[in-house]
Amino acid sequence: MLVHLNGKLVPHDQARIGVFDRGFLFGDGVYEGLRAFDGCIVGMDRHITRLRDGLAECRIPWDAGRMSALSDELLEANKLRDAFIYWQITRGAPAPGEPPRARIPTGKMTPTVMGFCYATPPLESHTSPATKQVIAARDARWLRGHVKAISLLGGVLSAIEASEAGMDDAILIRDGLLTEGTSANIFIAREGPGGETRVATPSLESAPILAGITRDLLLEAMPTIEVRAIPARELALASEVMLVGTLTMVTSIVGIDGRAVGQGKPGPAANALLATLVEAIRRDRARQERPALAVRTAASTTN
Repeated sequence: MLVHLNGKLVPHDQARIGVFDRGFLFGDGVYEGLRAFDGCIVGMDRHITRLRDGLAECRIPWDAGRMSALSDELLEANKLRDAFIYWQITRGAPAPGEPPRARIPTGKMTPTVMGFCYATPPLESHTSPATKQVIAARDARWLRGHVKAISLLGGVLSAIEASEAGMDDAILIRDGLLTEGTSANIFIAREGPGGETRVATPSLESAPILAGITRDLLLEAMPTIEVRAIPARELALASEVMLVGTLTMVTSIVGIDGRAVGQGKPGPAANALLATLVEAIRRDRARQERPALAVRTAASTTN
């Protein structure tokens, strides 16, 4: 595997980062996880915007717009078209003579930029939702959940607790409200007052959660989805509970703390979300392909 490290493509086993890098010492950095289908990266403009906002809030000086071209280079170098792409940008390491572990950054630092990718299933394989058994756990993470920070210990510990309980993952609760999964946004489906099924997801204002790119795609494509504070007690009333994310796509939670959710299998809401997401990704892919097609057509006309 070739990784991108500070502007150079190098074999992963030869990539080196200094021990005083603040990403290692403090988790001082941000990251993005992207998905490529048939060589086209889903929602790149949205990823760039979120990364730019996170870098600005963390005061890390790096041009988020570079992520697009670097991601294409990474895919080409590894000869992949269907892949997960990960970028991590840390504040870097202090200059010689500066204290290596000062909480307030001192002196000039050059950000460390690292990216890698690996193969994932093609879009055509996503015909039905995956399933997970989860535990409901206290959300003990920090209060800036909207920043895609590399300090993920809270989520890691919740995932470990789930594994120790024989489950696949955890969904998190803070102050009586649903927040998200350990690495994905959460959606629920429940019956409305008129007997109709309503799908809802926690609002960004109700809890410190991430504005997921997959979440955004679904909200844009399905304006009927309710965005609101969701009390944890609604889990017991939900006919379906789903996790949504870049790698997760749409995954049905079929059991919580050993209790079956709905029929204990993916239901109509999950299937509708997945079908909508796949179609949104296809549209996004077609939009990316059109400029390239126009260039090829113009070239052939000229010749």
